[in-house]
Amino acid sequence: MNLILLMVIGFLIFIGTYMILSVNLIRIVIGISIYTHAGNLIIMSMGNYSKNKVEPLIGEGSQNFVDPLLQAIVLTAIVIGFAMTAFLLVLVYRTYRVTKEDEIDVLRGDDDDANE
Repeated sequence: MNLILLMVIGFLIFIGTYMILSVNLIRIVIGISIYTHAGNLIIMSMGNYSKNKVEPLIGEGSQNFVDPLLQAIVLTAIVIGFAMTAFLLVLVYRTYRVTKEDEIDVLRGDDDDANE
């Protein structure tokens, strides 16, 4: 199970890097979003999940609990990732509305203008 999870994390990081290196702004935002998902999976993979572990509920007789801290951190990371993705999408939308371009190369401009 851990090997499959590590392969999925590696694949997500690969796809996220590929998307971030694109020139299209929407692909960059999607790549950053994929990075946040990979980070969440990395944090969740730190936990020791097995069949004999139970939820830390009051009234249970078992002493083998799953660590709830990792779940709380991932939940916080999901909210932050969603807010960051929404903010970046608004920035991309506003940039497109103002410049009518969605590629980094066009937005960067020429170096010749700065030398004059």
